[in-house]
Amino acid sequence: MVRGLYTAAMGMNVQAKRLDIVSNDLANAGTTGYKKDVAVVSSFKEEYLARLNDQQNFAPNNAIIGKITYGAKIDEVYTDFTQGSVRATSSPNDLAIQGDGFFTVQTPNGLAYTRDGNFMINQFGQLVTSEGYNVMGQEGAIELGEDYFTQGNSIVVQGNGEIYLDGAYIDTLDIANFTDNRSLTKLDDNLYTSTGERGEFTGGIIQSFLETSNVNTVSAMVDMITVARAYETNQKMVQTQDSLLGKAVNELGRG
Repeated sequence: MVRGLYTAAMGMNVQAKRLDIVSNDLANAGTTGYKKDVAVVSSFKEEYLARLNDQQNFAPNNAIIGKITYGAKIDEVYTDFTQGSVRATSSPNDLAIQGDGFFTVQTPNGLAYTRDGNFMINQFGQLVTSEGYNVMGQEGAIELGEDYFTQGNSIVVQGNGEIYLDGAYIDTLDIANFTDNRSLTKLDDNLYTSTGERGEFTGGIIQSFLETSNVNTVSAMVDMITVARAYETNQKMVQTQDSLLGKAVNELGRG
């Protein structure tokens, strides 16, 4: 009974973690370039039960009774990098990546990577993220010049990431493409960090488009309902085990 109590409690912990993940995905369903998380659930290692010092027909009987497991656990949480759909915007600063790859940005803690191409130009004529982080080109931070706004310049981004200002070449976007996306770790502000090996970027850049989140709100809502019901089932099992323990102590113990 005590084993059953802990098994059900572990099931509650698993469903609570899954609920946090699904809730976070739903909260970011409208976030540009957001990638959903998926929890991988696995069971604890099975153990054999065997008879000890038992006899049958005056002969030792230490045979294996069967196998037991101690419930489930969250084995890992991985990010699904499936590309979201793209939507057109009216801003030439909005960029979307088709295929694998990430924009490189400079943060106070070093380089980071994002699929969120909702960029803007700051007062210094630099291409930055909505949080103010510099978007990096192959020659460093992308500089359009402090007279960008006064001169009425127009920016053009080619499919290969080359940036032109009034026909003059400025820089080429530094698009990071990793050979293994599992090396990426999520940060705040829709950013990632990675220590993995970079590969060649084979995708393309679309100007005046943004990539939407890859969260399917209908599927996420169904998952939330399923997780909530599984949590309630484990909760009832805990209550049942607690009731059985109470009877064992108060009734069987008296006898």
